[in-house]
Amino acid sequence: MIDRSWKGKPGEIARGLYKIEIPTPFSVGPINLYLIEGEKLTLVDAGPLTKEAWNILSKGLGQYGYKISDIQQVILTHQHVDHCGLLEQIRKASGATTIAHPLAVPYIQLNEEFMVYHDQFFKDLYEECGVPKEYFTIIDEFHQELMEFSEPSQIDEVVGHEQTVPHLSEWKVLYTPGHTQSHIALYREEDRVLIAGDHIIKHVSSNAFIEPPQNQGSQRPMTLLQYRTSLGMCANKNIDIVFSAHGEAITNHQELILQRLHKNWDRGNRLRGFLQDGEKTAYELSRLLFPHLNHTVLPLTISETLGHLDLLTTQYQIGVTKKDGVLYYSL
Repeated sequence: MIDRSWKGKPGEIARGLYKIEIPTPFSVGPINLYLIEGEKLTLVDAGPLTKEAWNILSKGLGQYGYKISDIQQVILTHQHVDHCGLLEQIRKASGATTIAHPLAVPYIQLNEEFMVYHDQFFKDLYEECGVPKEYFTIIDEFHQELMEFSEPSQIDEVVGHEQTVPHLSEWKVLYTPGHTQSHIALYREEDRVLIAGDHIIKHVSSNAFIEPPQNQGSQRPMTLLQYRTSLGMCANKNIDIVFSAHGEAITNHQELILQRLHKNWDRGNRLRGFLQDGEKTAYELSRLLFPHLNHTVLPLTISETLGHLDLLTTQYQIGVTKKDGVLYYSL
């Protein structure tokens, strides 16, 4: 249990741990960055590439007696732009070492060869899902967002599951794929603290985004199944408090995880209901699941729909056949 006799310094949310809330231009709202005092002063995640985010990060650090130039290393929980956008600016201003899971590296480097592969993967995926061709423009819109709210950077050191965090000897990495293939969380066993990134968020269920497989030509990852497994791993950990990248801290992580796992089956049953009157594509099912959302959130709606279809097909609750390059799901 948390040591209730611990009296922190002003602003400390746990021993040697501070939170800095940074605004983002995205619907998810502000992001929580975390500052860890250890062998090296460490920032967890970097915020989006905006002047406002940079200024507020600087002010937030100042409240705890630090400057951006004091940061010695930056650890990314994953590669989404609200988490990595300022990475290069911070690296240049401080000389900080950058750390992430190896699967985040191509997204951080924004390597042209990888991006060509990335785009082709989604073109093929959307064709299989039956997405109308006019909505394929969302692939270019994704690029525009990357270029606007992040910039190419580098990862100096990669980490994996249960590895001690470099220069933070009390913290371990937990590999928690699902939301992204590169997602990691940081765990301190001594006081049962988890810095969860987007893996566990109190007020909203994290989307298990479909991503290209690491090796071209391999089967795409079943991200919702990965996410459920990662949640189960965390449910089995002794955790007293979870600090998320968005929203409030969580003190009932096992109860919340159980709710999320149950919700998956509720959504799966809705999909089965949509198939009562005949077979449908993933795109058609996504429109039934999310009738009020437009094509601008297609990566979210397709990922959510495919994830639950993966869950149902692996449990043999629905079938899938391919016709003229398009997948059709049926009872």
